[in-house]
Amino acid sequence: MKQRLFYSIFLAFTAISFVCAQDLDEILDTHFKTIGQEKLLKVNTMEASGRMAISMMGSEGGFKTFNKKPNKMRVEVEVMGSKVVQAYDGITAWTINPMAGSSEAMDMTGPEKDGLIETADMDGQLWNYKEKGHVLELVGTEEHGGSKVFVLKLTKKNGNVDHYYIDADDYVIVKVKTKIVANGMEMEMETLMSDYREVNGYLGAYKIEQIIGGQAYSTIQLEEVKYNTPIDDAIFAKPSGDGDASIF
Repeated sequence: MKQRLFYSIFLAFTAISFVCAQDLDEILDTHFKTIGQEKLLKVNTMEASGRMAISMMGSEGGFKTFNKKPNKMRVEVEVMGSKVVQAYDGITAWTINPMAGSSEAMDMTGPEKDGLIETADMDGQLWNYKEKGHVLELVGTEEHGGSKVFVLKLTKKNGNVDHYYIDADDYVIVKVKTKIVANGMEMEMETLMSDYREVNGYLGAYKIEQIIGGQAYSTIQLEEVKYNTPIDDAIFAKPSGDGDASIF
């Protein structure tokens, strides 16, 4: 009798696991079709520009980002009259941050470096997550902004965990929740995405808000996004000596 009971429980658990896996695959498939992932896979470069407001500093300035496959990225932000640069050339992640008292390019390390490298993946962390060594689970559903969202838990190859919130009606990502290290302390960061617009068949968020430790940190409002424009590899390379390496 006990053997039958355990066998029934096993079958029930297997059925539940299969349904969850099936639902996860369906959610991802609809999400990728909605945003035009197949078109994004054919994109080799992306340029985006707009404005970035940093609430905690009361500052607002220009914002530019450049992506080039495979895994190259450069970000420039105007902050209180200075230009902060972060870049990754596929091997070295580096930054120029006059706000920290230096105009010299410095290597990035730790979680900050890892975060930039992940962002350099133009296809996104959810695409081919298994091949990247990640594990993805459908946790359940929640309410976000008055709408139902699917909650996906992504356990990355390095052990870090992100939660993705996908709108159950529109199938776009509306929030990503992760952990970051700021001033030596681990804090929760939420990235809210909205104002989705279609450019060349790809749907992307034009408004990106960051909340760190429960406090509003920054808002990026994109004004223009261009795909497959020529980008020189030199802008991703770490410069030698002093200089702001600016392209504003």
